[in-house]
Amino acid sequence: MSLSSSEEAILTATNVTAGVFNLLNNVCSALSWLAQGEEWRKTKSLDLSLSIAEFLNRPEIENKTLAAPQLAPYLGTSLERTQFLFDFFGENVGIPFPDLVDMVNQVMPAAGHPYNKSTQFIGVLVMFTVLMAAFIAIRLYSRITINGFIRGHDYVLLFAALVAFGFGTMNAAMLNGPTHFQGNWDRSWLDYIHDQYSGKASEVLYPVGVFFIKTSLLLFYWGLTQWWPLRVAVGVTWVVSLGNSLAMIFTWVFRCSPVLSFDGMEYFTASCKTDMWLKSMDITGALNIVTDVVIWLIPLPLVWKITQGNRERLLASLTFGVGALACIACGFRFYSLHKILAPSLLPPDQSEWLIWGMAEMYIAIICSCVPAIRALIIKKAPSIIGATSDVYSTTADGKSDEKSADKEKGGPDVRVESSRGSSPV
Repeated sequence: MSLSSSEEAILTATNVTAGVFNLLNNVCSALSWLAQGEEWRKTKSLDLSLSIAEFLNRPEIENKTLAAPQLAPYLGTSLERTQFLFDFFGENVGIPFPDLVDMVNQVMPAAGHPYNKSTQFIGVLVMFTVLMAAFIAIRLYSRITINGFIRGHDYVLLFAALVAFGFGTMNAAMLNGPTHFQGNWDRSWLDYIHDQYSGKASEVLYPVGVFFIKTSLLLFYWGLTQWWPLRVAVGVTWVVSLGNSLAMIFTWVFRCSPVLSFDGMEYFTASCKTDMWLKSMDITGALNIVTDVVIWLIPLPLVWKITQGNRERLLASLTFGVGALACIACGFRFYSLHKILAPSLLPPDQSEWLIWGMAEMYIAIICSCVPAIRALIIKKAPSIIGATSDVYSTTADGKSDEKSADKEKGGPDVRVESSRGSSPV
């Protein structure tokens, strides 16, 4: 296990080995699981441990190792839970429950209060939310100004934007609340519960948001032309994206049995298919990046054929090529997710991969608005980019398609001399 400088500092301050520290950190979680009384569920684990030690040192407790029946009502929990934890530590760890509590109280105060990068997450969330709202507003204004109505793929994107915003705000609340402190000794049982629920929600919201962003783009491409090679590419990419998103959801959410394995005895007895999950994470993550790249490349052959002049071809290509920024963010999310899975002394700081996951969705939404904004510029102020035509209003056969093509143009139609069904490339 490779330790960071801050983790090495913690071991130096506590004067214990990494193995002992990990044991005591896990004991803190077990103590929170044990205390189910309403007044204890909001109590940080270290404070709970100090209260348990104080109770076990009362005069009426003659034998600490046999004090499970007296401790259970004090913690508002069942005798079954209390006796189970006493037996579990004695049989599996080889250290009596009261001694482990004393070790926690001696070691963990020296560990300090390490915390995550929640302030960075909030700054990124606010910045991207403002940008996304501005770009979507301009996109919708462009649709209404040029087409007179909002198209179906615009509504799909609006739903994806709501999912992305929900993903961001939920995790901002979590990183600044229940998971702000990394150490288990600084968390209560309710913090742990909220962390587990939000984790499951993130494992659903991320693939759902990404899928609907891709669906919006692919629906837009489908309406550009009736040229069958492009539509086949759109259909295949959509099917792959759908399968990949579903695989991501099911392998993440259902990797443990039972799924919500943090209540009752399942906290200790749940089984997780970790190896399968790690392999599926690599496969789905790689496919996510590949489909990102493919989606931003699909319209380029059509763009290059029906635009005139190198300058306009370059501008039209950049309109779609800006989507490479989303691909880069997706790559960083994939990399940062692998970083937090590496063995560490503390529970990993989730903020980095959550920042990149949020950034990927927000950037993809912003980039998908660029074609509509370009069309608005062409209509309102074509001199800004020196444009005379708009690729998004012309089909592969060179005719303006009332049903399938976006009528976002500010100059004469671009005509491509080809028969229906022939390649525009």
